[in-house]
Amino acid sequence: MVNLVIVSHSARLGEGVGELARQMLMNDGCKLAIAAGIDDPDNPIGTDPIKVMEAIESVADTDHVLVMMDIGSALLSAETALDLLDPAMAAKVRLCAAPLVEGTLAATVSAASGAGIDKVIADAMNALEAKRVQLGLPSHTPDAAAPTLADDGDAKSVSVIINNHNGLHVRPASKLVAALAGFNADLVLEKNGKCVTPDSLNQIALLQVRRHDKLRLLARGPDADAALAAFQALAADNFGESPEAQPTAEPAIPARVEGAALLYPLAPIQPALPAAADVAREQQRLRQAIDQTLADLNALTELAENKFNADIAAIFAGHHTLLDDEDLFDAANDRLLTEQCSAEWAWHQVLMELSQQYRQLDDAYLQARYIDVDDILQRTLRHLQGIKETLPFASEPTIIIADNIYPSTVLQLDASQVTGLCLRDGSEQAHGAIIARAAGIAWLCQQGEALNDIQPGEAITLDMRQQRLIRR
Repeated sequence: MVNLVIVSHSARLGEGVGELARQMLMNDGCKLAIAAGIDDPDNPIGTDPIKVMEAIESVADTDHVLVMMDIGSALLSAETALDLLDPAMAAKVRLCAAPLVEGTLAATVSAASGAGIDKVIADAMNALEAKRVQLGLPSHTPDAAAPTLADDGDAKSVSVIINNHNGLHVRPASKLVAALAGFNADLVLEKNGKCVTPDSLNQIALLQVRRHDKLRLLARGPDADAALAAFQALAADNFGESPEAQPTAEPAIPARVEGAALLYPLAPIQPALPAAADVAREQQRLRQAIDQTLADLNALTELAENKFNADIAAIFAGHHTLLDDEDLFDAANDRLLTEQCSAEWAWHQVLMELSQQYRQLDDAYLQARYIDVDDILQRTLRHLQGIKETLPFASEPTIIIADNIYPSTVLQLDASQVTGLCLRDGSEQAHGAIIARAAGIAWLCQQGEALNDIQPGEAITLDMRQQRLIRR
């Protein structure tokens, strides 16, 4: 775990950066402390080594503390603070050269997701890259880990224009991963200079490929021509979607939906960090839980096909593809080996990091996919801990009240009794919303404090035209 200290010459700037950073926190995986300005009303601009020392001490109950600084004497004050600290505590502290605002935000997201100190620093140092790309400036710190394939005599490429209304979201991206699997060729997918290896649904999704974007596949190797041909054929078929087709007719949702309130807490499993006695056993447990989850997703895909249509079934087929990614398992194995932790902890850290990546996307449609990752994570954790899934049960017209809800839960609802879903958070573009509409269940999200103090069984109404909850 990594906590952060913000050091600035200005108290207002330090507090402002801290406020922005706290908005990035989705959990308590990172603590923030601020040491900004000096206690001199006439000359408040400056830094105080004692303040920095005290700030570090306040968040030192962790593996590492990363100090973010602005300019000049902020570095000197931080270095002096290290000299003043107990040597054992000082050994936990790293000073970061990243820009204060962007670097702190990136470091906060990374640390809150459970990343180690080296990755947190790397994310902070690369925090300006997105801005540089957006402004059309060259990268100062190219990512050495990013796949590249030079345009030389051995490399071939084809480019396509994406016509899908929602771009390469999870369903067409799943088809692309499947279509390119098994070719004996080095493959790189490129959009606007950003490259990914197209064997990972996660990486393709993070390219944020939207309608009308130009997408290029580069290939080298014995099967290069075949891979490029498969890519072209899939693109010509719009990755299995019809770009001009009208959406499948959905059951009409009444202007007002009534029912008795049923409170359904999300209650996600939050693993602790116990030491694992046997890494090999934890690896085996994780593999078994993933296999069980993959079997669940096959069953959910079949259920969706039977209840609705192929489009809804493709949601869970996409979940299956996302989970069946050896990179995820390998990342969890790395944590098991380096941290000597439980399978639950390792898997939670890896998938929460992926969930956080989706949350930070600026595309609302792709951003809403974080709940899919959370759904898969919790299903796997239940298998690891032997916990049965608990679904809401309704014996009368019911409106479910929840902070959010997983797509797999919505799929399994009895639409003859569940008339509506009313969420404190959530998104109209979430897969749960798509499934609810297909089932004829009203979906009302982002209701926030309006859901406070609702009692189980209370008669409530969802005003779908005004997008509000009415308590009767």
